[in-house]
Amino acid sequence: MANTTTNSLHFRPAAPEAPAQVAVFFAALLVASMPTAPFLLSISMWGLVFVAFWHQARQLSPATGDSHLKRTWLVLAGSFRNLFRQPTLLVLLLLLLVPALSGLWSADSAYWLERTRVRLPFLVLPWVFANLPPLNGRQLRLVLYILVWVLVLLCIGIGINFFLHFEAIMQAMYQGQPMPVPRNHIRFSLILATAILAGARLWYEGFVWRYPWERKVLAAVVVFLFAFLHFLSVRSGLAAFYLMAGFALVWFVWQTRRWKAGLLILFLLVLAPWIAMQTMPSLAQKVGYTLYDWKQYRSGSGENYSDSERLVSLKTGWYIWQESPWLGAGAGDLRQETARVVEQHFPGYAKTPKLPHNQFLYILAGTGLLGFGLSMLAFAFPLFARGRRYHMMFYAFQVMAFASFLVEYTIETAMGVAWYLFYSLWFFLLPATGPKERRKGREV
Repeated sequence: MANTTTNSLHFRPAAPEAPAQVAVFFAALLVASMPTAPFLLSISMWGLVFVAFWHQARQLSPATGDSHLKRTWLVLAGSFRNLFRQPTLLVLLLLLLVPALSGLWSADSAYWLERTRVRLPFLVLPWVFANLPPLNGRQLRLVLYILVWVLVLLCIGIGINFFLHFEAIMQAMYQGQPMPVPRNHIRFSLILATAILAGARLWYEGFVWRYPWERKVLAAVVVFLFAFLHFLSVRSGLAAFYLMAGFALVWFVWQTRRWKAGLLILFLLVLAPWIAMQTMPSLAQKVGYTLYDWKQYRSGSGENYSDSERLVSLKTGWYIWQESPWLGAGAGDLRQETARVVEQHFPGYAKTPKLPHNQFLYILAGTGLLGFGLSMLAFAFPLFARGRRYHMMFYAFQVMAFASFLVEYTIETAMGVAWYLFYSLWFFLLPATGPKERRKGREV
């Protein structure tokens, strides 16, 4: 991904492995801290910034007499040239620019600043990935391997906590509360689904860290995570996973022509939710609550139920957009406009008005058709950029992200931005999958 910085200075050969190894360390810290520790997540992101700057600085031999300030400026100028040479990365800056520009027509500057700050990684991480040292396929896969094992440990801890407090947690779930997890339960389920995707693909490619027997353990681990995703019972995470799995299955059959294996996997994917319903009380409870919530909404008595509030949030977002179709209410004013419209049209829900639980509708309501058009360009351009083919995991992840956008405002939280942006860019780095991929031992 990294391009060599060009300027008037003389070049020297890049030093071997150190920056790449440090980049792998901070990337591994990022995937481990994303579902657990916001502070470490910030540290890991700025660590990647340091590595990118370090790598670019090592490409240059400064002229005699150059000051430190001049050297820093030359490295920064070259690094931004690298970014501007890669339109697939550059276009992601639109996802920061859109809410930032809406400050021109947002009255609530404090909330606008908060919304813009959340989107800052859309500048920082594309710049980082335009300037990282070259990473080989094994290094890229090692970070995903660490993701899988981090999620295994977290899920074991969540399971132990569930059984230690079984009655209290089941009672809370009966009232619509999620199972306790580190940080946000919806984002956690999306990270879990990403770990399943990564683990299954690593198994398929025959990846091991040190020992051949790891591959058998990895297969068992993927099955465990798959079962735990159902046990966790987060509906948006399950929906995103199954849409992604359907896409991955079609890709697998198309690439390998293994129709019988594809039919068997399809049968198992259809059977799995039914088995989970029969064996996991948490999922059965969640399904029962969902049906009850829907009945309450249909009867006009859904004011205190989460799904009813979500449905009302969609109607609210639609009303806000209709009032200002071209520019929207402004990202800074969306919260107060939501409260106003809910009070006007849905007074029973005015106590806890929710922002539109759909990323596309959220963008429409906040920044109108202008923001929606620019945002869709940022989402879609990497998928259709000419001259670039991606690894299967990149495409599968985009399907999962799109599914999450339909039911959540995914990239309006720091954890959601980190999930969508980091894994999109990390999968972007993986070498493209060939048309005749094989199951074992091949670096694809």
